[in-house]
Amino acid sequence: MNSERRAILSLIAMGRITPREAERLLAVSSGSDETVLRIAVVLAVAWMVVPYAHDFVSGLWHAIGLIAMWASTTGRHAVALAVDLVGVGGRL
Repeated sequence: MNSERRAILSLIAMGRITPREAERLLAVSSGSDETVLRIAVVLAVAWMVVPYAHDFVSGLWHAIGLIAMWASTTGRHAVALAVDLVGVGGRL
């Protein structure tokens, strides 16, 4: 048991805080260890990913360019087809 928990339990024993207040204190104090662990994990993952960030962004940019080119070509073909259909039948 860590010192924070002992201190909280002794405050209950002395009657300085209620068990409900102790629950709240324990909930807040136990979360700090988890927060530090979460921050450490995020930093470790970021440290492993950073060398590949440039490759990821370059690949993403390339993919966006290809999709834009495909959409542009497809759009032009759709417009040309619509124009041909209007010219042949007089309406869509």
